[in-house]
Amino acid sequence: MVARPRRWSRVVGYAAVAAAGVGAAVVPDPRVTDATGALVYLWAGFLILGGMSAGLGALTDRWLGEALGCPLLSTSLAAYAVVLFATGQPAAIIGGLFLAGMAFLMWARSRDIELLRREATRAARLRRREA
Repeated sequence: MVARPRRWSRVVGYAAVAAAGVGAAVVPDPRVTDATGALVYLWAGFLILGGMSAGLGALTDRWLGEALGCPLLSTSLAAYAVVLFATGQPAAIIGGLFLAGMAFLMWARSRDIELLRREATRAARLRRREA
């Protein structure tokens, strides 16, 4: 089933993050490479897999995709934020603040999805008992 129109903004957003992950893997930022070495490819992979998983979940209206993707995105965004903070450069710190904010928003989204999943499971159990 294809997503309703209101979900398209999430699909496009997650696709953009996955594309950024491809870019980060192909042309990694030297600051990130200097700070994390080969882990730069792990963070880029998290962006790719997280963006694709969450985007597919949003597209098909299945909670599992976002439940798997959002923690990967949150972790990767937080890692990039820490690297930017560590540079001590004002412009990098501003970018780091943005990424840290997005990391917390992704973490909050994953918590919301977990709450929805638990409530849906609880409601399904209640319906089965009543039937």
